[in-house]
Amino acid sequence: MHTGRLSIQALAAALLLGWVLVGTAPVAAQETQAPPPAEPSAEAPAPQGSAQGTDESAAAPDRDHQRTKKKGRAVKRGGVPLQPGSTLPPTNLKKVGDHWTPYDPPDPESFPPDATLHIIVPGDTLWDLADLVFGNPYLWPQIWNENRYIQDSHWIYPGDPLLLPARPTVVGEIVPQGQEGAPPAPAPEKLQEPAAEEEEEEAPMAATRPPAPPAPGTAHAPRTVPKLEPLADDYDIRCSGFIAPREEKPDYFISNQEEEGKLGVTEGDIVYLNRGKSNGHVDPGTEYSAIEREGEVRHPITHKFLGYYYRRLGSVRVLASQETTAIATISMACDEIRTGHALVPLDVTLLPAKPAPPFDRLIVVSPDKTTGYIVHVKDNQERAGAGQLVDIDLGFDDGLKPGDFLTVYLPSEPFDKAPKVQYSYQWRNRRFQTPKLWKDSNNNLPPVKVIGQMVIIFAEKKTATAKILHSVREIEIGDSVVVQ
Repeated sequence: MHTGRLSIQALAAALLLGWVLVGTAPVAAQETQAPPPAEPSAEAPAPQGSAQGTDESAAAPDRDHQRTKKKGRAVKRGGVPLQPGSTLPPTNLKKVGDHWTPYDPPDPESFPPDATLHIIVPGDTLWDLADLVFGNPYLWPQIWNENRYIQDSHWIYPGDPLLLPARPTVVGEIVPQGQEGAPPAPAPEKLQEPAAEEEEEEAPMAATRPPAPPAPGTAHAPRTVPKLEPLADDYDIRCSGFIAPREEKPDYFISNQEEEGKLGVTEGDIVYLNRGKSNGHVDPGTEYSAIEREGEVRHPITHKFLGYYYRRLGSVRVLASQETTAIATISMACDEIRTGHALVPLDVTLLPAKPAPPFDRLIVVSPDKTTGYIVHVKDNQERAGAGQLVDIDLGFDDGLKPGDFLTVYLPSEPFDKAPKVQYSYQWRNRRFQTPKLWKDSNNNLPPVKVIGQMVIIFAEKKTATAKILHSVREIEIGDSVVVQ
């Protein structure tokens, strides 16, 4: 019996010890675990230039870094080490409108009418946009601050809108008092006598009046920046023209039309092409330009034959393809299109929405730059102004590409428009004579006269089509151009 009581006591002690160990095990495990990462606080925003993403994919690298920091290994994702300061792209992409983005961008229609709106295109960065808009890439946080829906400044997505603020005034641009260009010093305030008790009671009411608007030109005057728009729109590109060195039989042309009794077709009309699946590239959605030859183009200086000028009359889009023909529609009509007009492949590459370089009439043309001449004006005109299209005798063989800017200039020549009338007479005891007009016998004239600026929208082998952006006078065939 004594032995039995000892066995029962030993068994009870063992059960009690096991219950204590099991009850304290979760507490010990919880104490040895690393504390979870702190949630981002809305009261303490992240510094500018750092990622602000709060999704799981953005927080994962931080947790991986905490786990491997003690082991001294670099964190890898997919076998590639992350560079210092880099962040992984967000993974929670969703389709907003016609593009994919991880953010919730605002509707561009919600921006004020006078706001500067930019739609992000492939290749854009906040750094480059700040350099383009402000002239200083280090001001990129100013753009990010106006678009706080972007949670990670390292990742912006084409199609999202950006609100571009006005260019801020940095400390280095403030001119000290006493130097040229400094703003006028404020007038010293006059000492005022203490106001009466009645005036003190009216002071709060006077303080509620809105302050007077600042005068134009002052540091805090409201400023508006023009919207960034493409330098050449879809109409300029589809309705332009080009110079071909010779005329050849086209591979594609409009062979028939749906309404046989209609003279000429326009947008929305159905036409038929001369090629189909067995002998052409007529996949649905393929677009061609309908063209028409106008006449010869000769160089205005050398009178050398440059080629034939072809007008783009509009665009034709393939709807369905059959074995030896294709059904298409007129997607854009710039002029009358008829059956029998030739077709050439259409490559629409819109120029990016960016401001043109400042137009400076005091620019000095460098002799090292590539120069050429205006050889043709659209619609068979002799002169052109801002917004019109011209052709020049430079092409991609000369290094030109769409988006390049050119300066239009005239060589300086002696002025020979002096009046030829000579007079010398006396009236009422006074003598009137032709005034002396002085001329420079050494012909020391300015290098050139800058009269305009253009941008390239199409480049052929030896010619290119350009759009005039600025002009101070009529631009004519034979005027000189130089690549900026």
